[in-house]
Amino acid sequence: MTPAMTLAELQSFGIDIDEPAYGRLERFVDLLLAENRKTNLTAIRERADAWLVHVCESLAVLPLLDDSSASSLIDIGCGGGVPGIPLACARPRIDVALLDATRKKIEACERIANGLRLSNVATIWSRAERAAHDPRYREQFEVVTARAVAALPLLAEYAAGFVQPGGRCIFFKTRQALERESSAAAGALRSCRLSHEQTLEYDLGPHGRRVVAVYRKLAALPSRLPRSPGQAKKRPL
Repeated sequence: MTPAMTLAELQSFGIDIDEPAYGRLERFVDLLLAENRKTNLTAIRERADAWLVHVCESLAVLPLLDDSSASSLIDIGCGGGVPGIPLACARPRIDVALLDATRKKIEACERIANGLRLSNVATIWSRAERAAHDPRYREQFEVVTARAVAALPLLAEYAAGFVQPGGRCIFFKTRQALERESSAAAGALRSCRLSHEQTLEYDLGPHGRRVVAVYRKLAALPSRLPRSPGQAKKRPL
């Protein structure tokens, strides 16, 4: 099958990967679309769209990971494994944990990771609010990613329990959503010890412009956070 995007085209987006990583990403797109026919993982059905929306968007944050030499990452609300699995394909040195509360999605991610023979991917079937209090995961990761999970005030509380002080939270958003949610999130970000570091913007062609909001964890999270499941949505910080 002809790839929807060549390695040279990926590199033209500023994405720095080698031939083996490209091969894994090709296989990832095939496996994701195959799993999507059995389990609703994504609204994307076409290979060309999957390359743009799932691969290119995920890999837009590679410079952030390379800059910090990060070796551990958790992708919360991972759904079909995006951005976690593409990042694991591109950077085998990074240990990637995929977390989702829906068992079918975690099982699909496990099949995809096994199909790719990714030894640097693990899965966690849990709600973020519970897993963030587990000593195995609490403040154990250098990077937290989240894409299409929740509004920023909720997302800050869900994510902050996983990232080490000094680490980064990387949130994928549309420009409109980020502008709409940022002012309402000020209190939550402060309570969760997160400080805005930078916002990156990139173009997904027919799928529009997207942004990545990056937050630095300044200090350890208070032990009461995150609150029990549902509380962040009922009473945002």
